[in-house]
Amino acid sequence: MKQLNRYQTLGLVWLVAGLALFGFLVYRTGVGTIVSNIELFGAYFLLLLLISGLRQVLRTFAWRYCIEPEHRQVSLWELFKLRLVGDAITDLTFAGPVLGETAKTYAMGEHMPLTFSLSSIFIENLLYSLAVIVFIISGAFVLLGRIAVPGQIRVATVAGMLALAAPVLVALWLISRRRLVISGILHWLEEKDWLPQRIARKETRLKLFEANVYEFYGKNRGAFWLIMLLEVLANLGGVIEAYIILGVTFGVYGWPYAYLVEWMNRVVNTVFAFVPLRVGIDEGSTALTVKSLGYASAAGVSLAIIRKVRTLFWIGVGLLLTAQYTLSPKAASRESREPAPVISQAAKQSESS
Repeated sequence: MKQLNRYQTLGLVWLVAGLALFGFLVYRTGVGTIVSNIELFGAYFLLLLLISGLRQVLRTFAWRYCIEPEHRQVSLWELFKLRLVGDAITDLTFAGPVLGETAKTYAMGEHMPLTFSLSSIFIENLLYSLAVIVFIISGAFVLLGRIAVPGQIRVATVAGMLALAAPVLVALWLISRRRLVISGILHWLEEKDWLPQRIARKETRLKLFEANVYEFYGKNRGAFWLIMLLEVLANLGGVIEAYIILGVTFGVYGWPYAYLVEWMNRVVNTVFAFVPLRVGIDEGSTALTVKSLGYASAAGVSLAIIRKVRTLFWIGVGLLLTAQYTLSPKAASRESREPAPVISQAAKQSESS
C-alpha cells in the first residue's frame, strides 16, 4: 500500500508538472494558432479516427490469437470493447497499464478462467512491447541517419538501443531454453520454507500461468509471427497518423519526419505511462522533435493536441462501455469453484529440476 501511495504521489507530481508545461506551451504557441490548425485539419479528423480505430482492431485480432483455442468462443466485438475499456482506464489513471490490464483480466473472467484470461493479456502485451522495442530501435536508426546530432548523443542513442535489445535477447533465450523463472523461484522458496502463505495458496495457478506463457511459442509458432506482424502494423498506424497531420496542417510531407514523431510518441508513452494522458509531456516532446527537424515547435504542439482529441474520443467510448462489465474480482469466485488446473509438463520439469 505504501508503494502504491508513493507511485500515485509520483504520478500526481508529474501530472501537475505536465499541466504546467501544457499551459506554458499553449500560451507560447497561442490559442488562436492551435484552434486554426485544428480547424484546418477539419474533416480529416474522421480519417484520423478511422486509422486509430483500425489500430485497435489490429491489436484486438492479435489478442484473440493469444487466447487458447478452447477459450476463443468470445467474439472479436467483445474483445474490441474490452480493449477500449482497458485503454480508457489506463489513460485516465495514475496506475496506468497496471489498473487497465487488471480490469480487462477480470472482465474477461466472465468468458474464461482468470488464469487463461491473464496469460492471454500478458502474452499480447509482451508481444506488443517487443514490437514497440523493435520500432524504437528502428526509429533510432532513422534519427542517426536523418539528423545531425552531437557525438555524445549518438553514443547515448546506441547505448539506449543496446539496453533495449538486451532484455529482448534474454527473454528469447529463456523461452528457447524453457527456463520457467517463476516456477523455479517458487520451488526454491518452498525448499527454504520461505514461501508466504498467501502466495502458496496461488502457487498452482501461478505455475500454470507461466507455463501457458512459455508454451505459447512452442505450440503456436505460426500465430506468434502473425501476432508480431499485427503489432508492428499497429505501431506503423501511428506513423500514418503523424504523416497525415503534418501534411494536411503544416504542408510537411515526409515519412522520416512522421516516423520520428511517432518514435518519440512511443518513447514518451513507454516512459511516462503513469501520467494520465501524458499531459504536457506529449506536447513538449513532440514540439521538441518537430523543432529538431527544422520546423516551428507550434506544429508539434498542435499535432499532439489533435491526437489527444482523438484519444479523448476513444476514452469516451471506453467509459460508456465500462458499465457493461464487472471489473471487480467477483469473477474470480467462478474460477475458485472450478477443478484445480493441471500443471503442464514444462512446469513439472521445472519443479523436479
